Amino acid sequence: MERQSVNQSSSDNDASMTEWQVERIQRHSVLRDAIYYHVVWKPTWESEDKLQHMLPDIIAWNTCHRYPESIRRPSNQFDPTLEHWSGKVIGRKEVDGLAYYKIQWEATMEPEANLENAKGLVRKYWDTFYKA
Repeated sequence: MERQSVNQSSSDNDASMTEWQVERIQRHSVLRDAIYYHVVWKPTWESEDKLQHMLPDIIAWNTCHRYPESIRRPSNQFDPTLEHWSGKVIGRKEVDGLAYYKIQWEATMEPEANLENAKGLVRKYWDTFYKA
């Protein structure tokens, strides 16, 4: 499956910039004359410091997979962009003593303008839509 990158940031600070990769577009809707796409995002690896909003999910995943609890308290790496996203923990790895979790993000409805860097997938979606 082709994947496209979409950059989103809640501020102009490069430290909070996260690159989101679109896995696929499932469907669309029209709301007030604007097109919105139901976007499935590619999973990403995030350090535990950036996932404080998912603390209960991380503890449950660690318990289920018999990892010792290693959640650290928020640090200067906290990413305010991620706190509004929810997802499911699907993996864990350690790099330099810090736990990273693979997160399968929940699908979102995105306005067409947010998919400016995923025009290939938008075009592919419409090609498939009109063939059906």
